[in-house]
Amino acid sequence: MQSSSFPGYDALLSDGSYDAAKDFEHVFEVMSQPSFLHMTGLGGEQPFYICDYPAERELEVRGCIDTLAARLRTTKYADGSPAPSILRIDLFDSVCDFLRHRDVLERVIDLEPRRHTPISSDPMRDGFLELLVNMVNATRNNLYDFLAEHYDEAFGKGGADIVFITGIGAVYPYVRGHTLLNNLQGRIEGSPLVMFFPGTYAQSSASGSSMRLYDRIEAENYYRAKNIRDVSVIS
Repeated sequence: MQSSSFPGYDALLSDGSYDAAKDFEHVFEVMSQPSFLHMTGLGGEQPFYICDYPAERELEVRGCIDTLAARLRTTKYADGSPAPSILRIDLFDSVCDFLRHRDVLERVIDLEPRRHTPISSDPMRDGFLELLVNMVNATRNNLYDFLAEHYDEAFGKGGADIVFITGIGAVYPYVRGHTLLNNLQGRIEGSPLVMFFPGTYAQSSASGSSMRLYDRIEAENYYRAKNIRDVSVIS
């Protein structure tokens, strides 16, 4: 990953390796600011953020996310606000819960061995994946409705001051980052949302914004989220 992926500060060591501890210390400092919690200074923009990281550091980053959530849950804010509740949405678990909610999970599992048949030269398209795409992205009663309802329930109980979304790499290609965030636009508004993304979220005035999963899959355009590394920490 190039150092340009980390604007505003340097999470790369002199040898070019990624310093996850330093990276997540900055993320913690951003999230522990009252302006982040209360979503001020956004100019009317959606409080969506992306925290990208090298995909090969997935296991280490999972631990960093655990630590980040634990630290935030015990951190009081400078303006006197209490420590926040964190709603963690793991997308693989959420897809399974969604299918279970529709009473089709066992059927889908039974169908998988027979439905993994190619339907094009694209290895990301086969009969089983198309089935999941159609179920997840249905016009009604889709995954995004399910996630929004889950958020509303948690928020109503005081359990969603900040939303973490993880596992986007585990559900590709039937759930895609830009599609997910587009569908949650206007539905998760009462809390800042952070999606942890294994790959690169690049933003530039020349080429716009794009999400490139694993730094290998073709980039998908998405411009409504801020890279959390672009958010300043006010000392």
